[in-house]
Amino acid sequence: MTTRQIEAARRVIARTLKRGGKTWIRVFPDKPITKRPAEVRMGKGKGAVDTWVVSIHPGRFFMKLMESPKQLLRRL
Repeated sequence: MTTRQIEAARRVIARTLKRGGKTWIRVFPDKPITKRPAEVRMGKGKGAVDTWVVSIHPGRFFMKLMESPKQLLRRL
């Protein structure tokens, strides 16, 4: 899961809950993914860091919601 995906999920949930609850993000993207620029020859070392990701295994929670009305949670 990339930083953009985590932020998109946070925005959707925050927009839905408004002030009706509290959210915590329980994961942190700590693995860098490198990428070489387009049309660059092979060799000459590793590319620059392109994005940061976190690996989420089945059964692991990546976000925690508290004090939210059940009707709001059903809409998610």
